[in-house]
Amino acid sequence: MSLFKRLKTGRKALITTVAFTTMAGMSVVVSNGSALASTSHKIGGSVTLWAEWTSTEQQDFKAVLAPFEDSTGIKVQYTGKGSNMDTALDAAVAGGAPPAVALVPDPGTLDTLASKHSIQPLSSIIGAEASNYGSAWTNLASYNNKLYGVWFKAANKNTVYYNPAVFKAAGIKSTPTKWSQLLADEATIAHGGTYAPVSLCTDIGWPVADLFQNLFLKLNGAVAYNQLSTHAIKWSSPDVTKTFAELAQLVGSGGSNLLGGMKGALADGAYPNCVASVFPAKGSPTAAMVFEADFVTSSVPTNYTPSNGKSCSLKATATPCYDTFNFPAPSGSAYANDIQGSGDVAMLLRSNPQSRALIKYLASPNAADIWANLGGFASANKKVPLSSYPDPVSQADAKALTSAKAFVFSLDDLQVGWEPKLWADMLNVLQNPSASNVTSVEALMDTQATTALGH
Repeated sequence: MSLFKRLKTGRKALITTVAFTTMAGMSVVVSNGSALASTSHKIGGSVTLWAEWTSTEQQDFKAVLAPFEDSTGIKVQYTGKGSNMDTALDAAVAGGAPPAVALVPDPGTLDTLASKHSIQPLSSIIGAEASNYGSAWTNLASYNNKLYGVWFKAANKNTVYYNPAVFKAAGIKSTPTKWSQLLADEATIAHGGTYAPVSLCTDIGWPVADLFQNLFLKLNGAVAYNQLSTHAIKWSSPDVTKTFAELAQLVGSGGSNLLGGMKGALADGAYPNCVASVFPAKGSPTAAMVFEADFVTSSVPTNYTPSNGKSCSLKATATPCYDTFNFPAPSGSAYANDIQGSGDVAMLLRSNPQSRALIKYLASPNAADIWANLGGFASANKKVPLSSYPDPVSQADAKALTSAKAFVFSLDDLQVGWEPKLWADMLNVLQNPSASNVTSVEALMDTQATTALGH
């Protein structure tokens, strides 16, 4: 059964009393997020832990850590590093003072640290918990066939968030399941003149890279996607060129399908501003859809609820709703169920009883179950029950992650050494999708990839 039973209050959850067994084999009672255990079984001491999470995500993660601290007597000294996580960790490792445990948002960092023997192998520590993850996730957390990480938090980027009330107002009765249907729905919404079809997240380029990667995967499949990620397929290949052409159709000539046009998208598309146009805290939406991963849920105002077939209001102060559909593949594609995603992988940098206990806890379904109940979270752990997730949207999201036909990691996160340049290249093509510019940018990307990856 689920670690926590929920009493729903909006999109959050009240946690009732339930028992579970810790990694040390002791019986623990959890009540309102606290774990109680006999002090004679406690390990004690402290452990340092770094991750990128700040603000609300930090609060939720601390709720995950609370039962561990109470049951083991170990004080977790957590530091949220934000978007500087990788840089901060690299500097700490180089300076000889890393945290005991760290979670990073890409497997490239794991590979680099493992190659330098800066992190510890985990199979003997995690034991049977390793089987809770599918082969794709295990491979991404391994180096030279040894397990070095645990994917605690996962992100499904096979998602399109939309406002059901806007779709209804435009006369769209069902969500698109094919790429051609998505383009047709864009035209329908644009023709109405009231709403923009897409609020495009541009930021410094990573959301556009996510969009390109989704489309490349649906067109070409996981094998080709992984080849492109390692530069076994060149960026100047016909498959890349075709993907850029399809992306140009989505955006529309001069950005005609985007809120504010191309100029507006580039000026106001920082995440999560792009989400607010589809799900505003006040007033009415100005756009129908936003393309990004399941972490969008955390940026949707709490007065929005999953539509789940009910009537939804265009006014944020009435009964607004949100929902998602899977990123559609072209007709006839064999890759409709392939998923692009990302996540945060936990690694052990300093081994002692406290850090080993923490890494084993993070690998367990018990830990993921807590955040799943709170919302805005998905786990790649197959042992976390779908009933732990607070609504149909998050349940469908988690199911897709654990049962994907093929899962690939966000390609830009694998480009160690030139990721920011890739983002800039994506924005370049977005602004000027002409054949001559695409050819020029693709050649540049090949040069940048060769310099960074060595081939």
